[in-house]
Amino acid sequence: MYENKTPEAIKAAMLGEIRAGMGLSALAGGFADGVTGPVAEQLSQCYMSLDAVPDMLFPDESCGAYIDQVGEQYYAITRRAGTYARCTMAFTGKGGLVIPAGTVFLAAGGLAFALQETVTLGSGGTGSGQLQAQAVGSAYNVDAGTIDRMYVNLTGLASYQNEAAQGGTDPESDAALLERIQERVQRPPTSGNGYQYQQWCLEVEGVGWAKVVELAQGPGTVGLTLVDSTGAPASEEMVEAVRAHVEESRPIGAAVTVDAAQTLEITVAAQVTLSGVSASQVEEALTGQLDAYRRTLIDAKFSRIYYGPEEDQPYTMLYNRLLAMLLNLDGVEDFSSLTLNGGTANLSIPAASVPVLGEVTVTA
Repeated sequence: MYENKTPEAIKAAMLGEIRAGMGLSALAGGFADGVTGPVAEQLSQCYMSLDAVPDMLFPDESCGAYIDQVGEQYYAITRRAGTYARCTMAFTGKGGLVIPAGTVFLAAGGLAFALQETVTLGSGGTGSGQLQAQAVGSAYNVDAGTIDRMYVNLTGLASYQNEAAQGGTDPESDAALLERIQERVQRPPTSGNGYQYQQWCLEVEGVGWAKVVELAQGPGTVGLTLVDSTGAPASEEMVEAVRAHVEESRPIGAAVTVDAAQTLEITVAAQVTLSGVSASQVEEALTGQLDAYRRTLIDAKFSRIYYGPEEDQPYTMLYNRLLAMLLNLDGVEDFSSLTLNGGTANLSIPAASVPVLGEVTVTA
């Protein structure tokens, strides 16, 4: 905006204002020339800093730290930190073996998990304990059996097997934080209305969506259903944190229920004719588009405020939308079959459930 306000341009403009009757000379090397140079440099820096003002006043997704500043200073909205994934690990080894708390186990990619409490194997040589990821993030939601290494092997520990890790979420993105700020501006939460209940839910780390039914079980009741930022049902820890936060914030007299969303697994199988690509490449691309589509469905369903349970109806995953995705993928010439949960029709999703991707297979 102020690219032309260079030190040279400002200095030239200042020297151009010197008139003969002032008793000064605008010639190079003169007193005015020497004085205006440093002043022009400082003024140019002031102009350059003004480019940041629109980002401060009207933040968008590209404004970085200014989004945090606007959210915190004007709306008391702070960026949500991510949450830690947790899982149960079963151990087999020498009876009486003590596995100290803090023992570190590793999954692929160097993802580290630490044992939360000391585990002593029983006389039969078995035991179990809880692992927690050493950093926040959805990458730590690893599958069962994939935590298969240790930093330091423990003598007497023969084997270990983890259950699937859950509950890990990424720190809130710039886009998500900006969306919450804009939501606050457009739909002010006040006096315990639905938008305020939604705001309280979204203030808890890891929560991505919160569906509010204002008269869930009649007058004076509110129902909250939670989804984490990965599009999976909220963990028990998130539900408890939201329940505690809402309880200390809600108006007196309101009866509030807080639950995690249920799960509806989505399976897709396609047989296609390909050109120039492999079935695995198409499978990967289709999985990515399906994940984006299910998030769109979750956002449309769980971002709303419902006045009563009669408004909170099942929603639909469209079979033809999946077919269009498949046929628009690079290298897909045609298809001979496509099934969604074993059928070729739209899929109805219960109002309290979220679709989660199961097996996606593509064969040529």
